[in-house]
Amino acid sequence: MRSRYTVVTVLLAILALAGGIFIGYADSHSDDPAITLVLLAAFTFVLGALGPRRPWLWAVLAGVWVPVLDTTLPRMGLAPWDTASPPTFLSGLGVLGVTMAACFAGSYAGALLVRAARRAMTPHQS
Repeated sequence: MRSRYTVVTVLLAILALAGGIFIGYADSHSDDPAITLVLLAAFTFVLGALGPRRPWLWAVLAGVWVPVLDTTLPRMGLAPWDTASPPTFLSGLGVLGVTMAACFAGSYAGALLVRAARRAMTPHQS
């Protein structure tokens, strides 16, 4: 029988993948990067709070999809193609860096908040 921790980790990983794909798909149809970054930070904050042992995993699983889908969906004809500035490898790396920064900030903030709350709730020995 699998432990409760393993089941929660797998469920959160599936949720992180699904949420990251959804946000990446929405970003490929939007012109506003600020909304995408706020959504990613908020989503990974919740994931970090729900699974504070692995905030790095939630950040990677959710954040990698924005640059991947931003470059592949227009080439497949599933998103509008920006003729003024078509996606290149270097622009994809730039988007990856910014999205990962937002995801890591969100997930670690959620994990640290939960850890601080747990520490505050435990009785201190005097």
